[in-house]
Amino acid sequence: MAHRLPRPRCVRRAAVAVLGSCAGSVLLLAGPASAHVRVFSDGASEGHAATLRFRVPAEKPSVTTVRIEVTLPAGVRPVSYPAVPGWTHTQRSVGTTTHVVWTATAGHEIKPDDHRYFPVRVGPLPHRPSLGFDTVQTYSDGSVVDWNQPTTGDGEPDFPSPQLVLDAAVVRAQQGKAREEAAPTPSSPAPSVSATAATSAAGSATAEGGTSWVPWAVVGAAVVATGAVVGNRRRGPGGRGGGRRSGAADR
Repeated sequence: MAHRLPRPRCVRRAAVAVLGSCAGSVLLLAGPASAHVRVFSDGASEGHAATLRFRVPAEKPSVTTVRIEVTLPAGVRPVSYPAVPGWTHTQRSVGTTTHVVWTATAGHEIKPDDHRYFPVRVGPLPHRPSLGFDTVQTYSDGSVVDWNQPTTGDGEPDFPSPQLVLDAAVVRAQQGKAREEAAPTPSSPAPSVSATAATSAAGSATAEGGTSWVPWAVVGAAVVATGAVVGNRRRGPGGRGGGRRSGAADR
């Protein structure tokens, strides 16, 4: 019996359900990533001054963010710090890097599910495809989160270092190379067990007797099978090999 095709209305309902499920998954995946510490700079490019804006969210549900420390990498020189209401800032040099610290005054902490921007004006940016700004976030309960994990390939770590991309083409090429290096090397398929066993058996027989017995065994099996088929065809329902007879014999 032929199967009936689903009605168009049912198909549409199924498609809507699948799309809704996929959209929900995308939103769930995008939620945690959007809450990470990020750095933004409109029109930033190599060799030009820029204003960096660090977006810091408070991710913990019951405590506030009271301190932020951003490390400016080598070659990034701070020029000035636009005011952040309710926050003070200090800076110190450590080797070739500059550490900028913002501290909240009472009542101006970053509350749960909220965020704040911390701007820095810097001199000409170095000639690099991207810049990483390791960040340390301190909460009111004394806990500390280090945003310092490098991002490689397509995936993003749990606590990525904020990245400012200056040459997107080069960054994409680097990510593609990282994916290729991380991809597993294809291996040759293993030989079939039956084929290996048959070859091994044939080789052993040849080595012992000079002639392999495997082909003759195969031919013999084929002859026996052919004879059995012919015998079954010759015996009919009334022959000795047939089923029960009906009529007087049953009585």
